[in-house]
Amino acid sequence: MKLFLCGVFCICLNALAHSQAIPKSITLASTDWCPYVCEHQADKPRIIYEYLTLILKEHGIELNVEFNPWHESVKKANQGLVHGLLTATTDEAPELLFTTTPTANYQVCFITKRNQNWLYKDTNSLYGITLGSIKGYGYGEDINQYIKDYAQNPHMQIIENGGIERLNDMLFSDKINAFLDDSLVVLWLLKDKDVKVKLAGCLPRKPFFLAINPELPWANDFMALMDRILKENPNQKTLHSIKLKYR
Repeated sequence: MKLFLCGVFCICLNALAHSQAIPKSITLASTDWCPYVCEHQADKPRIIYEYLTLILKEHGIELNVEFNPWHESVKKANQGLVHGLLTATTDEAPELLFTTTPTANYQVCFITKRNQNWLYKDTNSLYGITLGSIKGYGYGEDINQYIKDYAQNPHMQIIENGGIERLNDMLFSDKINAFLDDSLVVLWLLKDKDVKVKLAGCLPRKPFFLAINPELPWANDFMALMDRILKENPNQKTLHSIKLKYR
């Protein structure tokens, strides 16, 4: 009996040695992705940044967001240089630990000039056009595979820096015929009367999540907390009200 109790005690000590309380401050990486999260608008950080800051604060956790080009944010999260990613999909960062409850959802669309007649129907309709995308973004299985297959083709332009603004400049300088981004991001861009683009076909909506480096000793406890609070009806209503401000 004493040996059994000693064994149990040792197991508990071992578990404690490999666990740690959730810190009072966490740092998640992102990229400038207005209106979900905006780098240069500290007073109005936008939908997801604002939402997660609010609900984490209620649990005594301060959220810090570090902005980088997207592929660098993923790299830093994988290497443990930041705790995780503010918004991500499993195909963008498969090495990380994801909440099972989505933070929100997004919809990838093809953006062209308003006077352009081309429309996306399926991947076959991409042949013959020059498409712009951002390195490391998850656009959906079929499109991700298309980008991978044609990454070295001059008709596929993959940028690392500059985001949607650079893609828009490439569109109007005729370096590309269309580019990919989320529908809400594009509608936000359309608020600028000088930006004359349109949605030329969209993919089905998909969820995105918060992701954490699984090597963190508090990762599982933090994810359990996030899954619980993201499901709570009051928080869902809070997210809805925040979204309405940015439409």
